[in-house]
Amino acid sequence: MALIHSKFNFLEQRWWKPKYDERDAQYYISEINRLQEAILSTLEGETELMLGYIKLHQKRYLIECISAESDVNLNFEIVEQLLNKTNSDPYLSRLTKKVQNLYDTIEYIFPTIFFPNLPMNCFTPLFAQQLHQQVGGNGLIDNAGQYRTTFAKPAQEDFCYMDPTLIEKELEKLFRQCRENFEGGDLKLEEAVKFSACFLAHFLYIHPFMNGNGRVARLLLSYLLSNFTVVPLSLYTGDIYLDCLREAQRYHEPPFKPSALATFILENVHLTSHNICATLDIGY
Repeated sequence: MALIHSKFNFLEQRWWKPKYDERDAQYYISEINRLQEAILSTLEGETELMLGYIKLHQKRYLIECISAESDVNLNFEIVEQLLNKTNSDPYLSRLTKKVQNLYDTIEYIFPTIFFPNLPMNCFTPLFAQQLHQQVGGNGLIDNAGQYRTTFAKPAQEDFCYMDPTLIEKELEKLFRQCRENFEGGDLKLEEAVKFSACFLAHFLYIHPFMNGNGRVARLLLSYLLSNFTVVPLSLYTGDIYLDCLREAQRYHEPPFKPSALATFILENVHLTSHNICATLDIGY
């Protein structure tokens, strides 16, 4: 069965947008391509400016992810304080470890350039395990990097993740199909977003780890779309993202069509490029 495919449409009417917003998928695709061209042509050789923006973006992404998962109110000042605490302190709080681990992981896998087009040969289940080890390091997550061996389900939902005995086999299939579809680097934006939506929904349904799956999944999504956006890719509105994900997971059996999730990801790729232009005063 093809887990990764593009045989579905983006939503014509997004239920999270007002009806008067008539921007469709083709609008976003053409705008993303235009914005990316403007960014690259304007910032050619501006290494220091790009580096400054990317560092700011990474911390904004970190605030978004940690706040959504931990139900805490982070800001740039708090993040800076947490990042400056020494790792050798045995009494670091869980929040400090979570912030430091995620930031170190972001710096480890993503180069400080726009649209880096990362290689696919290392996109494997082992890579996901390594990311989980980093995200869950410093004693934050027990057995970091190890697949779960018990059943699990989301809190307060009548839904179970994949049988743990199937995790290894299904991950191998998922990552292999992803590599096959992404290798070569000549994918169009529309296909890349659809493939990525399939990957994200299936990875989170497989739910390979007992904890930290969301952070790892977001990083892997960003890796897949690195040719089209500044990474890591923000999914700015947490509630909408979760609703789109729930819709995709309810219908993970064939015919699998994560239309809402793909449309939401496409919007956020556009928003990320738009924010670069607005912040750096790039005319387009």
